[in-house]
Amino acid sequence: MQRGSSLRSAVVEESERQTDAPRTSAIRSALDAGRSLGSTGRTIAFAAWASCLAVSTAWLPATWRVLGAGAAIVVLVVAALVDAVEHRLPNALVAMAALPVLATVALAWSDDVGRSTLAGLAFLGGPLLLTHLVVPAGMGFGDVKAGLVLGAALGLVDAQLALLALVLGLAAGAGYGLTRRARSIPLGPFLVAGAIAALAVGRLLELGS
Repeated sequence: MQRGSSLRSAVVEESERQTDAPRTSAIRSALDAGRSLGSTGRTIAFAAWASCLAVSTAWLPATWRVLGAGAAIVVLVVAALVDAVEHRLPNALVAMAALPVLATVALAWSDDVGRSTLAGLAFLGGPLLLTHLVVPAGMGFGDVKAGLVLGAALGLVDAQLALLALVLGLAAGAGYGLTRRARSIPLGPFLVAGAIAALAVGRLLELGS
């Protein structure tokens, strides 16, 4: 009985270790990215978080669902830091970003919310997925997954913001690539920046109308 109990304990411990490994690896990667980028990178990250908080607060009188979108973007800022250094978006962080989106959809569920969330997901993630399928080397699947989460997050507020975020993010990324004459760039940071900018522009247009 004691051997059987010890074996079960060992199996449970190994299972927990394997479950925690991706999350621990993602946190370690984020900390390493922060150190690698130095004070400039950390300043940009804090500016992105502050901007996300500001635009989320601005949207709050219009819809509380922006809280889910803002929380998702905050997590994806961390993923974008890793992408800037390692050219990959950790699955664990992308999955964490999806949680507030799913929670918000569940709490605010209606046909309109469901349609808007799916439309946002399709507007931002769809073109990225198509590009990945046609030219896998030109679009990483991590970018696709992050794009799907960002699109769904923006869809909680207004699905059209997802399309605007895609345009702004790709334009910024293309401009950066041309300026640096880079053959490849980490797209994650530009998608996240595009999402924050889209929220800001969308709110300004709504207030001005």
